[in-house]
Amino acid sequence: MLDAVRLSLSWMTVLPVGRDGVPDAAAAGRAMTALPAVGLVCGGLATASAHGAHALGAGALLSGVVGVGAVLALTRGMHVDALADTADGLGSYAGPDRALEIMRSGSVGPMGAAVLVLVLLAEVAALGALVDSGAWLAPVAAFVLSRCLPVVLLRRGVPAASATGFGAMVAGSQSGAAVTLTGALCAVAGAGLAGAGPSGAGALASGLVGAALGLLAYLAAAGFGRHAVRRFGGVNGDVLGAVIEAGTAAALLAAVLLA
Repeated sequence: MLDAVRLSLSWMTVLPVGRDGVPDAAAAGRAMTALPAVGLVCGGLATASAHGAHALGAGALLSGVVGVGAVLALTRGMHVDALADTADGLGSYAGPDRALEIMRSGSVGPMGAAVLVLVLLAEVAALGALVDSGAWLAPVAAFVLSRCLPVVLLRRGVPAASATGFGAMVAGSQSGAAVTLTGALCAVAGAGLAGAGPSGAGALASGLVGAALGLLAYLAAAGFGRHAVRRFGGVNGDVLGAVIEAGTAAALLAAVLLA
């Protein structure tokens, strides 16, 4: 499992923890199962950076910028790029081949730019609000939850959008047990979104609502995966990254509402 975490970190961050050579399919699948560990690292960095900026006198909004910016640097901005590409592909209303060509073009169209701005604004504002309220657990839980979501898109039976690329390596790699266990982790992470909420009986109620929201996010990701199969013929790296980035924004916003 440690090797799986290392490989996942090497793929999803700039941390120099990878191994030499190309992993086989089994190792690639285990790395995808270990994605929540990457969320823990990203969430810890975002939260600590934002709290550090806040302690130095930065306001809520600027603290959110610092935290989100730290994660963008750690991940090379790959997920925001994937989000923009996926939005452009979906917004094109083109057939699968043309939509995938648009996603691979390297340019950002109006749909991708608009979605990217809105999602990043939501992340910055929500993280800043959580830090301003003194929350630590909730933002970390949001990043963990978002990194759980790709697992359900990679369950067995879901095809890759093309025969090459990252999606072809990991599509269909997740067993039923991995999908189920990750769903349970979504509920736990969702309960953590209420970490900034009330105490006592109110905390229990908020935690249960958060757990339900975590499971709902997992189901929503599965639904988006089915839509991606209809539109693109399968899933690819852009679809996975888009789910992570959109999931981060949604989870952070949910944490604010639960506070």
